[in-house]
Amino acid sequence: MAEFRIELGSIYSRLATAADLKGLSIERLPLHYQSKLRYHQARVWQAFNDPDLDVIFDTALTGDGKSLAGQLPILTQNKCALLTYPTNDLIKDQERQVARYIQEFGRNLHFDTMYGERITELMEIQEIGKRSSQILKLFSSNDVLLTNPDLFHLLGSYNYPGSDGEKRDYVYAIPPNFDYFIFDEFHIFGAPQVISILNILNYHRAIGTGRKLKYIFLSATPSKLFKKLLDNSGFRWTEIAGDYSAVPAFGYTEKPIVQPISLRLHPLNEKGAFAWAETHLEELVTFYQANPGAKGVFIANSVATAKRLTKFYQAELEQKHGIKVGENTGLTSREERDRVMGQDSAVQLIIATSTIDVGVDFKINLLIFESSNAGTFIQRLGRLGRHEGWQEYRAYALLPDWIVGKFAARFGDIGTSVPRLDFLAAIQGSDKLTTKPDAAADAGAIFQPDQEFKNYASKWGCLQTAAIIVKAQSKLGGFKSTGDDVKNLREQYNRQYGVKEGEDNTKRWVAKYLELWGKPEDTNKKERKILEELTSFRGRSPLACGIYDETDGHFKTYDLFFLLANTEFIPMSESEFRRKAGDDFAKYQSRELKLYVRLKSYLEERESFTLYNSRSFKDKLNQINVFDNFTIQDNRTLALLPDDSVNDRLAELSLVSLVVGDKPKDFKRRKALSPLFPVYTVKDKNGLLRSVVFGMDALLAHSLVFYEKPSDEDSIFIC
Repeated sequence: MAEFRIELGSIYSRLATAADLKGLSIERLPLHYQSKLRYHQARVWQAFNDPDLDVIFDTALTGDGKSLAGQLPILTQNKCALLTYPTNDLIKDQERQVARYIQEFGRNLHFDTMYGERITELMEIQEIGKRSSQILKLFSSNDVLLTNPDLFHLLGSYNYPGSDGEKRDYVYAIPPNFDYFIFDEFHIFGAPQVISILNILNYHRAIGTGRKLKYIFLSATPSKLFKKLLDNSGFRWTEIAGDYSAVPAFGYTEKPIVQPISLRLHPLNEKGAFAWAETHLEELVTFYQANPGAKGVFIANSVATAKRLTKFYQAELEQKHGIKVGENTGLTSREERDRVMGQDSAVQLIIATSTIDVGVDFKINLLIFESSNAGTFIQRLGRLGRHEGWQEYRAYALLPDWIVGKFAARFGDIGTSVPRLDFLAAIQGSDKLTTKPDAAADAGAIFQPDQEFKNYASKWGCLQTAAIIVKAQSKLGGFKSTGDDVKNLREQYNRQYGVKEGEDNTKRWVAKYLELWGKPEDTNKKERKILEELTSFRGRSPLACGIYDETDGHFKTYDLFFLLANTEFIPMSESEFRRKAGDDFAKYQSRELKLYVRLKSYLEERESFTLYNSRSFKDKLNQINVFDNFTIQDNRTLALLPDDSVNDRLAELSLVSLVVGDKPKDFKRRKALSPLFPVYTVKDKNGLLRSVVFGMDALLAHSLVFYEKPSDEDSIFIC
């Protein structure tokens, strides 16, 4: 199908009325905010002060001031808050915004950031010898602390490394030092992360701190699973959206919160986004020539594609036309990211991946992006039009051809003008979360519905919870009054999972947990792998390699399977890597795989590979196992290496695994999984081709297939 074009109009946000502001301390706002506070900001402020509400979801549109909405209790009511952001780059970006708000509101507040590198930096500056002491000092000495949900999870669930006493101190220090907690961009997370955070919220609720804690989720429309578990747990929550107009109107913002956009939907062929870039090169040149000072972003789905695009555009746009090109991906050095993303950056086209999907604000009037689901489509489109100053705002959405066809069927003639709100409503309306494999056949859906993994809670979430109960009852955590608190905690977690009053399923969960893993110090190596995966936040990275990237002279870490498919590399010894990395060795260390490489180049075309395992998977399908002895076959990169060191390292590694009988494409289609969900082809000793999923993704996928061939009562098999 050819290009399909839609013209999207501006959006204006409704301002708060006198009725919306009733009871609020408006006099504590700076004068220029008193008349410009927005409807959703006032409602969030009211909800925070409502004693009958515990959890608030602010789902206002991107660019409509959700950050200020969440921080108003800090700035006007002397409340202390822990703010969590999904990336450290976003933490740094929001740190500047927090500082600006504090200055504008004339407040004298102490604030800081907390993540791995920052903790280490502060320990050196303040000459604090123990990591636990530095973390506890950050808790107690700041009114506002910005961190990530990974660290919040580890500290709040007895999982952060340290002594038994330190683990207890972390858990008990969080509630007394903060009045509320903000989770920004939480919608990017799935079932394991929802349960991880809810486990901590329910812990706060059960141990009886005597303080009324609140939780605000920004830009996070709650999933069905999230809503259900909140209701079960007894949390009273509300969802607050903005109120918008497509035209200037009395009582709305004087200027639009997003500018009009010309959206061009392009179908991708089998060669993907790079082929599109080659075909539409002159179109981009013309755009930049017609729009002096134009700035743009190209968001690709994969790092490999982004690397190829960067090289291509630097040759064709920068060298030939003076249009400066930069890169921001998971394999981009910190120095290059800072150069590209700096407020005074001269870069006119940023080639990026999902690293810039969440939150970080930048001024652009050109956006090119890949997408295959409603969530990323809305998120990425929301990056454009947030700042005035250009005559034209243009977006190119690069989509599967059948999705472009559905857009055309929904919105009619090419070039049609569509109110932005109607457009977003149509996309969001089709994004119904489901586990039914035939849901994508719904003729009314533009995108395939997202897979919610609703059975994850009952299959694995309850064991995540059991891990906290066991640690809390043991000498690891301890309770200040063990009897009542242990009882309250068990009852609260029973409620979380909807257990009938009077019943105690936590006994069964804990028994299963202890059966599989016993005491943490007694677990064997294979069982420990599953426990570590289960109690992590986003999953471990056992396949991470230490990389010296000769293309830019920087050290990095990245996944072995990516390197096999997209790069030319040669292994190097750990001692050589250690000497070359110097003081930065620990930062780039390959902790489990223990593989170090010199990355020589990024390949122009993706290389295929097949995994091989010398066992038979016949009786192991659809079960969680821990397998070693994986090796790589049929890969040109490995074939060119002088030895078998890569396969030797991989074969020794024990990996949490799920093997299913389908081929990867068939499995993903049958279970309505995203095309980007990591499923690999594996051949067993009988020569049969299967699909294998690793790590936390294996636990998620298991929740979709456990009933197809169960082994024991809980469909868990430890090899």
